[in-house]
Amino acid sequence: MAFQKVGDYFILVHNAAAPSDEEWDEWLTEYDLHSILIVTDGGAPTASQRKRMKQRVDQLRGELAAESKKREPKVATITASSFVRGVLTALGWFYHDAYAAFPPDHIDQALTYLGVPPKFHIAMKTGVQTLRVQLKKSKNSGLVRPVTGGR
Repeated sequence: MAFQKVGDYFILVHNAAAPSDEEWDEWLTEYDLHSILIVTDGGAPTASQRKRMKQRVDQLRGELAAESKKREPKVATITASSFVRGVLTALGWFYHDAYAAFPPDHIDQALTYLGVPPKFHIAMKTGVQTLRVQLKKSKNSGLVRPVTGGR
């Protein structure tokens, strides 16, 4: 797993494996209730990691409750799995359009769904490619640290 922030948006890239608890906890310390573009080759957080993510989101929502203009974050997932895309589409119906899934060749639609301004589209796409390369290079070397820049 690797991640990066571009403007007010996060990019989260998974390979085929579930993230380690160390990777997930580092991600949670960085996450600040902004929309996320997820690109996955099949990897996803475990049940306990999803629970910790919900706790983090609830904590952040509590801290930001006074900011009435704060928009709820959206999650766009890019995956080749039609099954996963179907599940996420259904989640979007139940969670006020907060989740959507797209096939790998629809990144522009995913960025539009998230409301990413056009000036950040190239940085987001470049970020995805950079994180994918980092994951491939570090396949057996442990945690991929967040990429800096683009903030």
